[in-house]
Amino acid sequence: MEMIKRKVAVLGSTGSVGTQAIDALSVTDCEYVLLTGGRNIKLLADQARQTKVPLVAVPDEKTAVELRGLLAGESVKVLGGEGAVCEAIRECGADLFVHSIAGMAGIPAALEVSKTGARLAIANKEAIISLGDIIFDNVRKYGGELIPVDSEHSAIFQCLMTSGAVDAKGGSRPEIVKRILLTASGGPFFGKKREELQKVTPEMALAHPTWKMGPKITIDCATLMNKGFEIIEAARLFHVDIDKIEVLVHRQSIIHSMVEYIDTTVMAQLGTPDMRHCVRYALTYPERMTVKEPGLDFPALARLTFDAPDREAFPLLDTAVSAYKMGTTAPAALIAADEEAVSAFIGGKIGFTAISDTVAEAMVKYTPDTVYTAESVFEAEKEAREIAKQIISKY
Repeated sequence: MEMIKRKVAVLGSTGSVGTQAIDALSVTDCEYVLLTGGRNIKLLADQARQTKVPLVAVPDEKTAVELRGLLAGESVKVLGGEGAVCEAIRECGADLFVHSIAGMAGIPAALEVSKTGARLAIANKEAIISLGDIIFDNVRKYGGELIPVDSEHSAIFQCLMTSGAVDAKGGSRPEIVKRILLTASGGPFFGKKREELQKVTPEMALAHPTWKMGPKITIDCATLMNKGFEIIEAARLFHVDIDKIEVLVHRQSIIHSMVEYIDTTVMAQLGTPDMRHCVRYALTYPERMTVKEPGLDFPALARLTFDAPDREAFPLLDTAVSAYKMGTTAPAALIAADEEAVSAFIGGKIGFTAISDTVAEAMVKYTPDTVYTAESVFEAEKEAREIAKQIISKY
């Protein structure tokens, strides 16, 4: 089937997911209209030349000046400053945005894209966790689409889509879903007990067994906080009761997630652990494109294993569920507290198990706002950071 030629913007193009997105899209017939990045301007300049993009944005004017110097002689407009990324989103005319800006910093861009009527292929889980309901309201209001790019949520979306239980415009039939089975690699410390985890160093935690990612998300995978975030993300994305979402440790990372329906039928999405598949699917949905890469070699897989997570050693799974049930701004506070705790661990200020202790204590001390708006979410982020910093200062 002939694919629509899309005008593509990659937000956060110099990060782990962003670079994979550009690699994945290199075999498609898309037209790049916008790239955004942070401080890695050498890579951003190289990407701009490679993609022949007409517009680049960075959230800092000083960085923009340096980038203009690197791109002198190229037909590229460079925007810089606090509102530059959102301005570029409004200006670029993309019909597909690949959103891979990391962390809470990616929330304003997600909100802006949701108002464009374009397709939002989102890898930024913080935006969905914090403001997913508002983003979906915008998607429906302005006629856009939202497709998850995280491997697990792409898998769930594909399973649900085949049964008509979900679509890219926010439609859903959660009543036919019995369980969502969210798979996890288990991280580098699978099988370790809490007392063993107290000796973990940042170098040990940054050695993920399967995926190559940025330092923050790699530490979150080691504590299973990332899987806690993904539980909340799945509840928001697919409008499913959070108590229907279960985590399974699947060390081989071949089954990316599964859905069990009310008739006990289970559908799974399998594939090699490669984010490029998810990006390409977001580009071509509801169609699929031919890719000249080897598929799964099933005899070579030998066996696929599944284990329940150790919730005593990795308590942040339960902390995440509790935060979601607190409602309104609590999930945003959870993210902010975790960002502070992970930063402190990487900086040698606290130990590995203190990450989960800090986040759990911060959520006990935090009181959610009575209203749920973008403004209240940003205030929750600030408040939770201060609470977490106070806890960390006592170690």
